This record gives sequence, structure tokens and C-alpha cells, in this order.
Amino acid sequence: MRILSRYFLGLYLPIFALCLGIFGCVIFMNYFIRLFHVAILKGISLFWILTCFARLSPYVMSLCVPMAFLVALLLTLGRLSESGEVMALRASGFSFGEMTRPFLILGVLLSGALLLVNHKASPEGFHSFKIQQTYAAQKVARLEVAPGTFMKVGPWRLFAEAADPATGRLEGAYLIKPGVDRGARVSAPRGQLTLQKGVGVHLDFEDGDLQLANRTPDKFTTARFRRYRIFVPLAGVARADRRPDIQEINTRGLWRRIQDPGTSAQHRTEYKVEMAVRSAGAFSPFVFFWIGAPLAMRLGRNSRGVGFALSLGILFGFYGLLALGIGLGRRNEDVALYAPFIADGAGLLVGAFLTRRVASQ
Repeated sequence: MRILSRYFLGLYLPIFALCLGIFGCVIFMNYFIRLFHVAILKGISLFWILTCFARLSPYVMSLCVPMAFLVALLLTLGRLSESGEVMALRASGFSFGEMTRPFLILGVLLSGALLLVNHKASPEGFHSFKIQQTYAAQKVARLEVAPGTFMKVGPWRLFAEAADPATGRLEGAYLIKPGVDRGARVSAPRGQLTLQKGVGVHLDFEDGDLQLANRTPDKFTTARFRRYRIFVPLAGVARADRRPDIQEINTRGLWRRIQDPGTSAQHRTEYKVEMAVRSAGAFSPFVFFWIGAPLAMRLGRNSRGVGFALSLGILFGFYGLLALGIGLGRRNEDVALYAPFIADGAGLLVGAFLTRRVASQ
């Protein structure tokens, strides 16, 4: 029996790894295009993209593992069925349960791992990714002053009659900070703009005037300077008060929000649905085993094409029912924790029917 299990897994695992890689690349590519654009625009190294991918990996794996498990299962068992090996094993006295036991064990292990990933690793990794994305969006890699126009530099507005993009040299410069009690204006015949990438802008003015606004509209303070320096920060850490998306909150955090009396009924319902979806999705490899294994045993010729088509149909049906359960849960808080499990329940019922038919033959 151990030899048979090793043989089956030896056929299955390379296909599973290939499917996992293909599905992962497809999902990662969507994020890669956006991250690469940000990296080029903001002057961030490609190493930053790799760190973002590392943070996204648990989230992507939670989506890819169930699909890869099902497709690899149908392709592997379909290949064995097409070659006549399944029929030979059945004739030798091996039952359906004995032949598919390694895949059942693997499905159970993957479901257990996905419970941890979906409830903790995936939301926390996704939250870390969003923080990095927000921080990158705040960075500035280049700043070009267009002569004759006002340009926003942090809370200030910068104007220059002439500007040299290569050296940052300014002629006829004006720097204005709007405001009634904190407003200010700097004017100078000459100035220098120096960008510190990812940090801010250093501005140096020579032989100019400084005016500070007063609380009294008709009064202001003025001074003459030989040199005036100012640093305008343009980037910083991601805002700590940024409201995280529901996908960024681990299940323990969701449960605390549900127990909070200040949480609105609508948000409480959404949190319950999200918790249920994470568990329902984690159990999907176990459910897919009971549907995919008996179907693959009945495949004949062209098993690869038919198996792939069947896997797509099963995936569409399962995730369609999952979407239905999400919709029902959001409409009624009383069933919010149970409605997403419609997909798992329906899958197990279909799997029990198919398994019974195959096992009785």
C-alpha cells in the first residue's frame, strides 16, 4: 500500500506544483504590473517588489491551493484511468478508498493549513502589503518645476520665472503657504531646489523677503534675509490611522469588532460573513476531493482535456454557490456565519452521491 501511495503521489505532486505555479503567476502578474509601475515612477528598487510579493504570498496561496489541488487531482487520476491502471488495480482487489487515500490525506492537510493561512497569515500579510504600497505612494523620485506656473510642494506653492531641471536652479522664485494665521510668502531673485529622493525637498533662497501672515487681516510681519532655507517633507511612514480593509483584519480582530457594542449592524454582518468565507474556502480542498476523485475514476479517452474542463466546471459551481452564500449572509445577520457554507454542503452532497456510485461498481 505504501508503494502505491508513493507512486500516486509521485505522479500527482509535479502536476500540483505546476498548477500552483501557473495560478500563482496569473494572480501575481496583476499585482506585478501595478507594483512595477510604482517602482519605476517613484524610483524604488526592484527588491521592494520582491518584498511585496513575499507579503502577498499567503493571500495568493489561499486562492491558488484549492484550484491547483482540484486540477491536479483530476489530471492525475484521469491519466491513471485512461491508461487502464485504475481498472487493473480494481481487478486486483484495491477499493476506491484504498486507491484515493493519499489524496484524501493530502486534502485534509491542505484544508488544515488553509485554516491557519486564511484566518491569520493571509490577512496580516495583505495588511503589511497595503502599508508598503501606501508608503511607496507617498515617495517622490523627481520634481520638475515648470517656469511660469505654481507647483504644489507639500503645503507650499512654488513659482519660478525660470528653472533649470538639471541643476534645480531657480530664478525669480516665489514660495507661498496659504493660510490666515500661519500663511507665509518667500520671494527671492535666486533659489536652489534639491530633491532628496523618497524624503523631501530642500529649498535655498538668496537675498529675498519673507512675509508672515498675522491674525489681523490688514497686518503682516516682514523681514529681509540674505539666505533662507526650508525643508519640505514629501514622504513618511504610512498613516497609522488608515482604516484597514476587511481583508486586512485577521479573524481575531474581526471577532473583537463583532463583540464591540459600537459596531454597526451592517459592519457586524460583514465581519461575520468574512469569517465564514475564510473557513468555507479553507475546507474546499477536502470538498474537492470528494467531487474530483470519483469523477476522475470514470474518465476514459482524452482524460486530460475532459479533466481540465471538469475542474473548471466544478470551480465555477463551487465559487458561484460561495458568492450566493455571501449575498444571503449579507442580507440577514442571523445566517451570516452559516450561509457561505452552502458551497461546502452542496459539494459534499454531490461528492457523497458520486463516491457511492463509483465505490459500488
